[in-house]
Amino acid sequence: MEKKIKAFAYLGEKLQHEVQVDLPLQVSKAIILDKLQKQFPQFKQEIDECSVAINQGFAGEEIYSVTEIDEIALIPPVSGG
Repeated sequence: MEKKIKAFAYLGEKLQHEVQVDLPLQVSKAIILDKLQKQFPQFKQEIDECSVAINQGFAGEEIYSVTEIDEIALIPPVSGG
């Protein structure tokens, strides 16, 4: 099932801020990151370092039904001082 994934910060700039990804009916953070890495192998390392938010909450190891997901966001690590 095709889902839009929003990308933020420097990775958002590289991925035009939003990408379409074909996901299975059941997903987890690991599955989403794997699909993104396969679709965008040139950004594999950057994607691997990202957090994933599903419906505005950070995803862990939970399994989600794609039909119940309204929003997926890819959030790179942030540094500051």
